[in-house]
Amino acid sequence: MINLILRSATLILFAVWRIYWLLTKKEAEISKPKTNTTKRAIGSIMIVFSGSYIIANLVGFVLFPFHINTTVQIIGFILFMLGFFEAMVARKTLADNWTESYEYQIKKNHELITKGIYRYVRHPIYGGLILMSTGALLVSSSYTFIAALIIMLIAAEIFAQREEKLLTKHFGKKYLEYMKTTKKFIPFIY
Repeated sequence: MINLILRSATLILFAVWRIYWLLTKKEAEISKPKTNTTKRAIGSIMIVFSGSYIIANLVGFVLFPFHINTTVQIIGFILFMLGFFEAMVARKTLADNWTESYEYQIKKNHELITKGIYRYVRHPIYGGLILMSTGALLVSSSYTFIAALIIMLIAAEIFAQREEKLLTKHFGKKYLEYMKTTKKFIPFIY
């Protein structure tokens, strides 16, 4: 029973997170217009994450389960919640400087955000998604989530590197100094 509750709560929170992302995207675009409105063929990390999460959860529910105890599932749910809040706080801190990762651009009047959660990590949204993926793996008790987590880790690294090139080009030494003093995804570690 607890398994079903944790799985359901994880899916509901995932849906809430995605809806919040879509709603706040419009606000950010109105406040600070994009400098490049060309649609890109590459999907966003959110699409990659959304697809891999849903598929892994649905397939994993029936296929490839492994047995873990309830305590491990609860720890997984806590990790999912921590990632959920990290991503939400980071998104709110970025405010209208935020764009979808696939849009890969600097906005008009773009600011370098180094306050709040960005004092500790340069990419807290990706860090939050990694925590959410790790937690979802434990909640789902399915081997399919190992593939989803690997996809998430690779995608987060690729998108972060690409964004850092863009931010370094735009902000120069200011961003390079920020990189020296702030970890990429995990405070004090990486």
